[in-house]
Amino acid sequence: MKALIVDDENKARRLLEQLLREECPQITEILQASDLMGAVEIINQEHPKIVYLDIEMPNHSGLQILEVLGTATINFQIIFTTAYN
Repeated sequence: MKALIVDDENKARRLLEQLLREECPQITEILQASDLMGAVEIINQEHPKIVYLDIEMPNHSGLQILEVLGTATINFQIIFTTAYN
């Protein structure tokens, strides 16, 4: 299964990737994006089954993903992540 990690902080992406590799053997490929627009490109090209999506990022909030994807078929699960309380 492919997973996509979307976070503007490289350290957060690396930490989550490490946790997924250690704890989720069913995830065979881990993709990364540093912003929402890059994530949309990867989603359209790679079709991940799960997207770990940071809420607070420069320029776009992760919550805007459905607006950005528009009428595209959503065939993946989203887990929102954040470092904020």
